[in-house]
Amino acid sequence: MAWKTLTDRGNSDSVVLAVDFDITGRPEARFSDLVANLEPALRVWETVPPPLEVSSGDGYVEHWAQRLEQERPQVRAVLGFCAGSVYAAALAERISSWQGDEPLLVLFDPELSTAQTLLWQFHKITGFMASMLPPGEIDEARRIGQRAYEETPDVGALKDALIKLVGDFGHRALAKIGLDERRRDELFEVFSTFLTYLAAAGDIDPRERWRSAVAFNSSTPLSGLDAMRTAGVEVLVAREINCDVDHGTMLADKDLAARLSGLLTA
Repeated sequence: MAWKTLTDRGNSDSVVLAVDFDITGRPEARFSDLVANLEPALRVWETVPPPLEVSSGDGYVEHWAQRLEQERPQVRAVLGFCAGSVYAAALAERISSWQGDEPLLVLFDPELSTAQTLLWQFHKITGFMASMLPPGEIDEARRIGQRAYEETPDVGALKDALIKLVGDFGHRALAKIGLDERRRDELFEVFSTFLTYLAAAGDIDPRERWRSAVAFNSSTPLSGLDAMRTAGVEVLVAREINCDVDHGTMLADKDLAARLSGLLTA
């Protein structure tokens, strides 16, 4: 399965596509929160990541594009959150090759996927384990991860090293809270797929396509366009909309949803 339906309330044949790595229980708001606040009702599909054996950016895009090419729905817009903005740009370009009207590209705190992105997300994963393992073990995992980051410039190789670390430390942590082996394996696969999703996005440079996009910026300084520009990355978009909302809650913000609704119905 490449796509899941978030809502099918629209009266037209057009569809809005949303690109994100969605998982139940994550701290950040999700596209399902955004869709609940959109007016008028729309048909919205959200990406489902491919199996773990797919590990390249092209492979991810192909996984999602196959159904679109077969069914040829009229795509009104492609939305991307965080690193999903990279894939959203690639999908918008792919769709424009067969669709007469180029879909609107809308980004929410867009980010390029780099080795630093992977390390930061690895720290978030180890933070999840902090209540299950002694602080010394968490510190050790982070030290090993930092060393891998410093010694491994290749994003794919770093991803493999961090996945191994998550397995080495994560299985022990999850066992301590009583999860059986099957459930531990399921969670480990989620972590592995997420790091693969990020690493594969590093294969794609979306900046040329981003020039035609509308970008919503949160007020969190270390996220989105502001973070990239602070790091010296030159990024241009067609229009920026600044929102007084945190990165983690922006997709649940009703004012943001109202502004997006205006874009989608313009």
